[in-house]
Amino acid sequence: MAEKKIVIIFGDHVAVGCSWVTSQVTKCDSTNNTASQVVDLLFTMNPTLPTNADVQSTTDDAVVLIGDESEPQLANVEALGSDEALNFLLSCLQATKSSRNRVARLIIPLRGGTIVRSDIIPLRLKDAFAVDRVASFSVPLQCFSGNSLHLESASFSKLFRSSAGGILLQHLHSGGEPFQSKLAVPPAFDADFKDKMSIPWVTEEPATRKRLVLVGCSYRDPSSGGWTPYVYSAARSLGIDLVIIEKPGCWIERSEYSQCYEALLPASPWWSNPPGDDMADNIVALVRSYGKKVDGIVAFLEPFLATVARAAQQLGLPCQPAESYEIATDKYRLGIFEGRKAFAGSTAEAASNFALTENLSYPLILKPRLGLNSEGVVRVDDASGIQSAVEMIHMTFFKSFTMEKYCSGPEVDVNIVMLDGEILFCEISDDFPKSGDRGKTGVPTSQGNFLETYIVYPSALPPDELEMLQDAISATIRRLGFSSGIMHVEARVDRSSVEYGSASGIVDLQPSDKATTADPPTPWVLEINPRPPGLTASRIIESVYGIDYFGVALTLAIDDKRRVKALSRPFLDGAQYTGVMVLIGADFDKSCEGIFDSDDICEELLNRRPDLAQNINRYSCLAKRGQKIPHPSSGANTFLAYFNVFSKSRKEALKIATAVKREVRYSFR
Repeated sequence: MAEKKIVIIFGDHVAVGCSWVTSQVTKCDSTNNTASQVVDLLFTMNPTLPTNADVQSTTDDAVVLIGDESEPQLANVEALGSDEALNFLLSCLQATKSSRNRVARLIIPLRGGTIVRSDIIPLRLKDAFAVDRVASFSVPLQCFSGNSLHLESASFSKLFRSSAGGILLQHLHSGGEPFQSKLAVPPAFDADFKDKMSIPWVTEEPATRKRLVLVGCSYRDPSSGGWTPYVYSAARSLGIDLVIIEKPGCWIERSEYSQCYEALLPASPWWSNPPGDDMADNIVALVRSYGKKVDGIVAFLEPFLATVARAAQQLGLPCQPAESYEIATDKYRLGIFEGRKAFAGSTAEAASNFALTENLSYPLILKPRLGLNSEGVVRVDDASGIQSAVEMIHMTFFKSFTMEKYCSGPEVDVNIVMLDGEILFCEISDDFPKSGDRGKTGVPTSQGNFLETYIVYPSALPPDELEMLQDAISATIRRLGFSSGIMHVEARVDRSSVEYGSASGIVDLQPSDKATTADPPTPWVLEINPRPPGLTASRIIESVYGIDYFGVALTLAIDDKRRVKALSRPFLDGAQYTGVMVLIGADFDKSCEGIFDSDDICEELLNRRPDLAQNINRYSCLAKRGQKIPHPSSGANTFLAYFNVFSKSRKEALKIATAVKREVRYSFR
C-alpha cells in the first residue's frame, strides 16, 4: 500500500514525521447519508530527515513542512485554510511530542452542498471511542464540492484545506505496545465513526444566512445554568443571526454577552410575565420597526409561547396555533383535555369542597396551573393536607392552582421532534422518585417537594410501555393541534408493570407485584412543554443521542425542513451509553439564613474523587458563595449543581451517580 511522508518542524526545532496512505478510504457510504473520504495520519517522533531539511534554520514560532521533492513550506492559516485547522495540527504535534506517536483523521465530505451546521463533526464525535480532541475547520453555511481528493498528488496542506474537520485519537496501548507504531485505527473507533456520522451532514440545497427573533432569555444567566448560551451557540453554527427582545435590566445587557446577538431590542412597559393582551401587537410593532427582513420568531419560555405564536401569525412567519400552546401549558386545561377530573381555583376552601363533592380519592396532587421547576407542587394524603398545600403554593409566584388524582406510577420525560405531523425522533428517560412522592410515610408537606433527583437516559421501562407512551403522547400532541415542534412531555405510567425498588443500595426499576394483565398500563400526561427541555437537560441528550434540541428548534423556527430532518437523526445504534443527570437540590436546616457558604462544589468533588471524575463528562456548580437561596419549605426549588454521569452499563452508571450525590459536600449559614 503506497504512502506519502513529510517531516514537520515546529517549536524548539522539534521534528515530527507524518505519513498517510494514498488509497481512497470511504466511510458512511449508504443511502441518505453524507459519505466521507477519510485520511488517517500517523505522527511519529524522530523521523528520518530529508536531505533538504535544515532544522536549525526554522524560527521557534513557525511550523514548517518538508517533503522529499519540494521546497520547505510554511504551515500557516493561509496554507491550511483556517485558524482551527492550524490549531488542530499544533495539538497533534504537541501530543506526538508527549507520547511519541499519534493517529489523527481528516474528514472530507463526498457530497456537494452546504454543511448543516459548522460544528456538526465535534457535536457528533466528541465522545467517540479513543477520541482525544475533535475540531471543525468549517464556517457556518460552508459549501463543499463533494469531490474526492487524489491523495497521490495532494499536498499535506491540501488535505487540511479540503477537510471539514479532524479527530485526534488518544495514545492507546495494546499488549504493552502502542498501537500507533504503524498506521492503525482501532476498530472500535471506526465502528463509532460509522455509528455517529451516518447522517446527511451536507445538504445539496444552497443555504443563506437567516435572521431569527428570540423573545425572552432564560431566567438564569449562563453561570447559573441558563439555556440562552445554547441558543446562541446553535444559531452561530447554523448561520442564523439572533435579534433578542427582552425587558430592560436583563442579564443579557451585560457587555460580556454582546456577541450573542445582532441586536437587542428593549421591550417597553408593555412587557409582562404573564403577558398582557396587547403584548403580541407590541412585539409585532417592535419587529417591524427594526427594519430588516426576519425569517422567524421563537420563544422558549412557556408564558410567552402563545403570545409569540400570535405575533408570528401577524408577521406571516412559521408558527403553530396559539390555542394549542394555551391548552398545553395550562396544567388544568391539559388535565381536562386528557379526560381527567380536575379542579381549578385559588383557595383551600374551594379545593376542599371540590374534593368532597366529587368524591375524589386520596392521595391528590396540587400544583400551579402555570408553573416551572416543579415549584409549588404538593402531594396530599387526606383532606387535612389541602390547607398547608395551598399555603405553600401561595408562597411562590403562582396563586391559581389545579388539583387532581395523584398517579403513583413511574415518571418519565418524553421528548419528541415532530415535523408536519411525522415523528422524526423520540426518546424517553426515567425521572426518578422525589421526596414528595413518599407522602405521609416520608416527610412532612413542608419538606417534601418534586425537585428532580436523577434523570436516566434511556428509560428502562418495558418495550411495550415505551411504545405505548410514544404512540399515546404523539396522538395527544396532534389532537392539541400541533404539527411541528419539539415537545418536552412529563408523564407517568399508570398501572405500570415495574416500580422503583432498592437492591444493594441502588434504586432502579424492578418488576412490580401489583401488575395485572386485566388492567394494562396507560399514560398519565402531567404536562406538555412545547419547547426543548429546560436547564441543562438538552446537553445530556446531545451526549447520549447526538442531537442538539436547540439547534433543531431554531431550524424549525425558520422552517428549514431539510436541516430539521438531518439534525434530528440520532446515532445509528441509538443511545451510545447510559447517561444519568445527577441533580443536587438545595437542602439545609431551616434555622440557617440560607446563605450558600461553599466554593465550586463540582470541582471540589472531582479533585477529591478522581475515580468518579472519569465517568463524568459535564457538570456545573449553579450556586455562588454568598448567594441567598430560599428554603424548600417556601415552595421554591433551587438546584445547586448537576453532574452528567455516563457508562456503557446502566447498573454501573447508577452506582456512580449514587456515589456522586452521596459525596457532594456543601454548607449553608
